[in-house]
Amino acid sequence: MSSPVAISNPVTRRWAEALYEVAQKANAVEDIQRDTERLSSEVSSPAVAAFLFGSSVSQEVRLSKFEPLLNELHPKTQSFVRLLFERRRLDVLTGIGQAFKEKVYAETGRVEGICEVVRPLSDEDLSGLEESVGRRLGKTVVLSQRTVPELIGGVRVIVGARLFDASVQGRLEKLRERLMSSPLPS
Repeated sequence: MSSPVAISNPVTRRWAEALYEVAQKANAVEDIQRDTERLSSEVSSPAVAAFLFGSSVSQEVRLSKFEPLLNELHPKTQSFVRLLFERRRLDVLTGIGQAFKEKVYAETGRVEGICEVVRPLSDEDLSGLEESVGRRLGKTVVLSQRTVPELIGGVRVIVGARLFDASVQGRLEKLRERLMSSPLPS
């Protein structure tokens, strides 16, 4: 079975944009963002995905099984999910969390990035790094951490297509390149 996210990514973005407009008018962007992340998480489970995207179960049965989760969500999110059921666009649920977050970030001038480190940084250090990179990019940067033991030390930050490499591994590689490109004395 192919991934619904890969197939419907542009469609999911359009649905996320529409939901964002509704959320803004309802002054509920944060609540709905939490809801969309939860929905994407719930439907990513193989058992739930098989139930929702399988063809052997009617839409009414799917919706009735989904009701307990819907009742815990913001009313606008509930209406959104019911519309997805009505329009037979359940595949949108798998990627709506990420698509909605990307829309929120785009509207608020934030970008996501990855901070690669040997050992996890403290919250204070991570915040300082976010501010530093944010100043260089002119945006608010939100970093998640990934442990990469090969770095030896230091940090490497990836935001979009930009790489900020302050790792020991990166510095050693730059030194190696400089030494290899330097002419030998005669």
